[in-house]
Amino acid sequence: MHSSSGQVPCSYHPDVMTGLRCTNCGKPICPKDAVRTPVGLRCPDCAGVRRMGTIRTPTNDLAKSLGAGLLVAVVVAVLWRFIPSWGFYLSLAMGFGVVEAIARFTRNKRGTDLQIAAMAVITVGFLLSRALLAQRYGLSIDSLTQLNGMVWNDAVRDTYGYPRAVGDLLRLQAVPDLIYMALAYIIAWVRFR
Repeated sequence: MHSSSGQVPCSYHPDVMTGLRCTNCGKPICPKDAVRTPVGLRCPDCAGVRRMGTIRTPTNDLAKSLGAGLLVAVVVAVLWRFIPSWGFYLSLAMGFGVVEAIARFTRNKRGTDLQIAAMAVITVGFLLSRALLAQRYGLSIDSLTQLNGMVWNDAVRDTYGYPRAVGDLLRLQAVPDLIYMALAYIIAWVRFR
């Protein structure tokens, strides 16, 4: 199925038409697959570039890694209760700590199952940290439904000296707190990709 323009289907993506060829073997390659080398564009096989395959993590290893990641998430959540102003650093600690604990117990495997597991553990850590912050500032369940509602109690008075919004106390401001939290998820997604 050759076109009149000299383009043929890519060897790796048959639905993409290309005029590029590997300078070593002559295989048709599209720009996504072309690897720039000192002697021209090569296919991933000739350039020696192969993506490592992902392997489903055995259940036993996954359970151990989740336990280790959860332990890290709990420690970071507790730290968040005592030093909430360190949001950026604690978000990084949540992300890197959880994923590296999981990676250690899975012997550096990668895959979608580990991405999902790490993100789930990070979510548990963030929820626990917010529950501990709510406890620190004496927030009731009713006050949690109104993030813009102002709180003025002994805990807030002792810490800040003036009323604060529930969202501020829980570190749920759109910027920068939510961006910091997103970093932890990005770390997990990239690490196990």
